[in-house]
Amino acid sequence: MSMDSGSLDDQWPPPLPDSQGFMAPPVPSPLEALLAFTGAISRDLDGGRRVVARSLWLVAVALICLPPHLLWRAVGWPSPWSRLFMSWACRACGIRVQIIGRPLRRNVFFIANHLSWSDALILGGITGTSFVAQHGIAVWPVLNFLCRLNDTIFVNRSERLRVVEQIDALRTQFAQRPMLALFAEGTTSDGRRLLPFKASLFAMLLPAPPAVRVQPVVIDCDEAGRELAWIGMETGAQNAWRLLSRHGTWCVRVHFLEAFSPEESSDRKALASRARAVIASRLSGTLGGRSV
Repeated sequence: MSMDSGSLDDQWPPPLPDSQGFMAPPVPSPLEALLAFTGAISRDLDGGRRVVARSLWLVAVALICLPPHLLWRAVGWPSPWSRLFMSWACRACGIRVQIIGRPLRRNVFFIANHLSWSDALILGGITGTSFVAQHGIAVWPVLNFLCRLNDTIFVNRSERLRVVEQIDALRTQFAQRPMLALFAEGTTSDGRRLLPFKASLFAMLLPAPPAVRVQPVVIDCDEAGRELAWIGMETGAQNAWRLLSRHGTWCVRVHFLEAFSPEESSDRKALASRARAVIASRLSGTLGGRSV
């Protein structure tokens, strides 16, 4: 049974917030961001205190991890510091992580469901993996910097003329650091359902790099974590505020399922379908057998 599965609404799955026509706002200037932040604190003083405290904790963790990470990279050593940063950042954000199963440590392509930006901290903090991410993240300067420190590959599915170039970038990254994670829905959901997988994102796996294995992963949040999912009309900043201002902690179980070779699938659609079926089965089980 899932954590808190008995508290879910009788309507299943619950309706998602309407995001039709949503356009992400432009990146604010430093002054605009500061004014928005101080305004939010004035409206929620207790929540603002928690946001400030957790933000300072995150900055402290970054200051501890960044210098040795850059030093390790400069001398050509594999750096453990990005994984440590993500693991400690989970604690700073009030996330308690439980691992179920055994993650592979090399030559692995993780395929996971996706609820929010915190999934990267959760999965990266366990495995140290790098990620495939949407190009929209790259417009945020600080977030872009942190992602690139962890060798994130940004892809833009709308740029069809650059598909081959993006696949080559993924293959090059994987050859240098053979551990990569993909949120195959291509967007976020609420942890109570599983959206269709984007088969185009599996293109780098066929033909498969030598010795690579696909390991499906289920991110199973408790009800508090599901309520923090980044969906609908909410901006990233608003979601970050909700997560950082929340009192107490919330729990996530990360299920590492049986790995398989991508060469067992005839094409990328079959590969996406197989990975989705395995993840859907386990996710349904964590939700008490409810359909996802």
